[in-house]
Amino acid sequence: MRLKTDPRMRNVAIGLMIGLGILTLGGALITPYTLSPQTPSQYNIFRAILATYTPLLTPISSAAGVRMVGGGGPQGIIPILIWLATAIATGIALRDPEKSGKAMFASASIILLLWIASVFLSAPTWPDLNSWLVEVDLLTSDLLSRPIDILSLFTIPTGLAILTAQIAQLKRRPVRTETSIDEDYYI
Repeated sequence: MRLKTDPRMRNVAIGLMIGLGILTLGGALITPYTLSPQTPSQYNIFRAILATYTPLLTPISSAAGVRMVGGGGPQGIIPILIWLATAIATGIALRDPEKSGKAMFASASIILLLWIASVFLSAPTWPDLNSWLVEVDLLTSDLLSRPIDILSLFTIPTGLAILTAQIAQLKRRPVRTETSIDEDYYI
């Protein structure tokens, strides 16, 4: 039995996969993370997700030289470049402003939701409950104290994906010259 899918949703899903793939790869490349030998590997995945997505949450602050969420060193302009590259790739791949915007907004939302989930699901990897609660308090207070970063996660990449898709869509259309327009009216 073959499921019938809406081709429009398929393109949004492809854009979402492109967005999540580039963001995850970019975050993993700028965050060296080593697995902890004292905890089971099923919980280490949540620590790896937390370490991967943390520098991506504060692209504007990082570019301004502010320390990353949780107290890590600033990554410079690399996180914002990862977001911009993701938005451009999504816009070029989909060539539809509406689908590109949806895919990029969904990518940013999923990154934020996965980061929040990994903060709570990584609790068993901390030595004790008190150290985990201190870390959760530090991470959430750091993130909430930077509203420009939260706002930029959703607006800048989404807007750039829409703009790139619009440009790619215009480039794909044939350019009509004055003579071809005149010929249309004479026929």
